Amino acid sequence: MERAAPHQVRSGDRQHLIPVTIHQGSSELLAAIPRVFEGVSVEVFDAAGAATACFGLPGDDPDRVRADLPHGALVASVPKATPELQALVASLLATVAERERLEGDMESMNTSSLRLLEQVSMFGETLPRLSAGGDDAEIASLGVRACQRAAGVQQVVYLGLQQSKGCCEVVVHVAGDALRGRTPVELDPTLPVAGFLADVLGVEEGVVLRSVVDARLGELGSVEYLAEHQVMGVPVTYGAGDKRVTLGALLLVDKAATYGRTAEESQLGNEEGQVAESFAAMLGAVLGARKTAAFGKELAMARTIQHQILPEKPVVLGGFDIAARYYACGAVGGDYYDYVPLADGRTMVVIADVSGHNLASGMIMVSARAMLRTLASVHDSPKQVFDNLAVRMFDDLTRTERFLTAAAVALRHDDGAVDYVCAGHNDMLVYRAATDRVESIASESTILGFLRAPEYGVRRIQLAPGDCLLLYTDGITEAMDDTGTMFGDDRLAAVFAQLAPNRSAQRVIDGVVSELETFRRGMVGNDDVTAVVIRYDGPGCQHRTEAGERR
Repeated sequence: MERAAPHQVRSGDRQHLIPVTIHQGSSELLAAIPRVFEGVSVEVFDAAGAATACFGLPGDDPDRVRADLPHGALVASVPKATPELQALVASLLATVAERERLEGDMESMNTSSLRLLEQVSMFGETLPRLSAGGDDAEIASLGVRACQRAAGVQQVVYLGLQQSKGCCEVVVHVAGDALRGRTPVELDPTLPVAGFLADVLGVEEGVVLRSVVDARLGELGSVEYLAEHQVMGVPVTYGAGDKRVTLGALLLVDKAATYGRTAEESQLGNEEGQVAESFAAMLGAVLGARKTAAFGKELAMARTIQHQILPEKPVVLGGFDIAARYYACGAVGGDYYDYVPLADGRTMVVIADVSGHNLASGMIMVSARAMLRTLASVHDSPKQVFDNLAVRMFDDLTRTERFLTAAAVALRHDDGAVDYVCAGHNDMLVYRAATDRVESIASESTILGFLRAPEYGVRRIQLAPGDCLLLYTDGITEAMDDTGTMFGDDRLAAVFAQLAPNRSAQRVIDGVVSELETFRRGMVGNDDVTAVVIRYDGPGCQHRTEAGERR
């Protein structure tokens, strides 16, 4: 939103240029008031009470009408006149003040959206560079510098955990431009795992935040002592559950000054926490994969990557019963499924397949997952998410000679109207309870990585209670038995039609996998197998416990 230029006003026989601190449209509305109502003038005051603009010339001994602005006030001088005129001027001022509040809200929303999109772009640029890093120190430096820019903080530190020694070593310490020319606060090269650092390394989920109250935190030489205002920390890990290993800690120190706010007024919050967690996850994935590969543990490396990008448990959504299964054919798989919140409150069930079955495929999928989740947080439509994902993934996919197919179904709580978008993925199967038949929704769209900026369409599908959707990867339909015969699309549709009626999503997907294993007759597949079943039971239906039984 543009601000008004300095507005020329007359005071006595002199002219002054006084900067107007309100938006152009509001300035024009205020300038019209003295032209319409003779003798009425309006002054604009800033938060400190200083006049910044005046429209019209005040008369003798006028009545004053006031309306508060977000950062100041509007005051009108009204000649002794009828109460109706005073009420009308008061209403006009209140309207202008409300307009200013709305303009301010829109500016804040636009700034936040742009910042999120910039972060998405930075995530996409950073991960391939991390994967190509020469050693752990170079990888950490790339990640830390990108995190410092994305979070807009003054300092970022990455500490490597030395578990056997009970301490952490400073690997990278980056400070922003705001600290140049100042005497730096030095960090000890080796720090004990105690206090704030112990809290960060011990957290299972989320971040740890500390604020300076009276004196600096911690002892001289510690990370928390760097903070003049706040310090935030998140562990860098890889793996999940009992396989989870802590590699170190990522620390963010003091928010940098932003537009309209000093560094003292700016605060670390949820946005910076999300940025820190995203970069910690990227560092953990790359450093963890390298560490595992260095010891020749290819299988453990694959499990680490898959655990980091796949949901830990099914999504719970009113009116729907959802289940998924995934099997990797080798050490590192390229399949993926997820349950992603959209900006409009819907849940997007996503399935995807990257070509290849190696570390590069796995890392491309990690990058796609991070980018897709961030895009979904600022877009209402799965089409917008896929359009932007295609643009931002194009260079990575072409550079690594990969392509990506994906499909998604957007679901709303207790609503059978769902949106379907597809990027060159397998046809989606829809079982209709009313006719006891299976429909195939063909994929007519472009795979990700083929065109730089394709546009995807959204198909609205109306589900009735008992209807069921099946999303799957080609590891199912292209699976072969010992004679070389493929499982095929027709066989899958027939199996789905037999299983879908009156069965839970989990039982349907278990049945599909069982039929596939029987068909293979012990043959090992050469592609990953992933499937998601979405059953619609109607508004208000209760669904599943974690054990898989209907409530």
